[in-house]
Amino acid sequence: MWTRKASFTFTGGIALVLIGMMISNLQMMILGLTFVAFIVVNSWISGHGEVEVQRTLSADNLYKGDDLYVELLVTNRSNRNTQLLEVYDNIPHEMKLRSGLNQMRLNLKPGESARIRYVLRCPLRGHYSIGPVSLRSRNTFNLGVDEMYVDHHSDIVIFPQIKEVEEAFLRSRTPKMYTGATTLRTPGQGSEFYSLREYVPGDPFKNINWKAFARTGELMVNEKCRDAVTDLYLLLDSRDIARIGTVLKNPLEMGTVSAASLAAFFIKRRDSVALAIFDDKLSYLPPDTGDKQYFKILSALAGVSPKGAMPLQAVTNSLSGRFSRGSPVFIISSCEGDGTVPAAVRDLVGRGHEVTVLSPSSIDFERLVSRIPRMSYEVLKLERQNRLTTLAGSGAQVIDWMPDMDLSQALMQVRGY
Repeated sequence: MWTRKASFTFTGGIALVLIGMMISNLQMMILGLTFVAFIVVNSWISGHGEVEVQRTLSADNLYKGDDLYVELLVTNRSNRNTQLLEVYDNIPHEMKLRSGLNQMRLNLKPGESARIRYVLRCPLRGHYSIGPVSLRSRNTFNLGVDEMYVDHHSDIVIFPQIKEVEEAFLRSRTPKMYTGATTLRTPGQGSEFYSLREYVPGDPFKNINWKAFARTGELMVNEKCRDAVTDLYLLLDSRDIARIGTVLKNPLEMGTVSAASLAAFFIKRRDSVALAIFDDKLSYLPPDTGDKQYFKILSALAGVSPKGAMPLQAVTNSLSGRFSRGSPVFIISSCEGDGTVPAAVRDLVGRGHEVTVLSPSSIDFERLVSRIPRMSYEVLKLERQNRLTTLAGSGAQVIDWMPDMDLSQALMQVRGY
């Protein structure tokens, strides 16, 4: 592609040729043909050759607020110089350039390589892709520009922040709640010895008690005590109303932080954690333990966006058959715009579940982006307090979470009625 300079030069050359023909001026015609020939020859030798691009990231998964280190390796695989090559690595607009530059001007010889290093700040959770790489080659006289894209993408997942949760903040009325893995006196998969039994074809050889075999002459197998864990259920409200507030401070962002922090706390204690996200539909992750479940939950929370208006009672009715008997349930919701919340909480409490409602205050988030008259704010605040009091009266533990309050502080504000 010609630049404006090349277009003017070519047009001027044609004009000189035509004018020279009109006035029979050979010198003017030769000058015009020289300009035209110069542009044509310059177009033949322009181009960036064959360029190879490789991108290396410091990590594929990060937490919100962390830094991402990026290195771009640009190599000239052709047999000629790239001339003036501009390289630009496209980054998501949600990420901020902290240091270095994601663009550079190069002039690479055949086989020569150059590295571009920069650091990105990741202030928002989500699934992102870095790329493609834009290349723009200019020839020596800046008469031709050749643009192309290298379709090289690097996917990255930004998890919600994990806040510290103190064990003393989470209490239960029943001894089994929040106790982590508990050994049951029944045979099954576990670590403690339970009894000996005769070998049955199909039993693993590692379970054979060779000392008992040497003593009795019969193959005996070790039985272990089955380890059971507490099932914990997290219900996250990601309805459209959860977007109230700023990009960094809104009920949904606080909800994802609390869900991720609680999941990390209980999975670390070897509890089994389930996650249900409801917006325009219900997404459910069955209870499980271990690092695999931990990253499944974080990945699900990273992709959450506010949409829809599914009521809480529809969620609890759909999941009632999947809840373990007496298991604790955390409801993370602003409780705004849903009249079914009290009925859903009463139903869960009636089934023997210990219900905790962690409710970010959407009214206070709204004040961050719009001016609410003092009288209107007081009325809305009173309505919210009455709503939370009703939930507490239904047997739930209620936490009124303010925007400027840390999660550990909020968990200390549990009110039981």
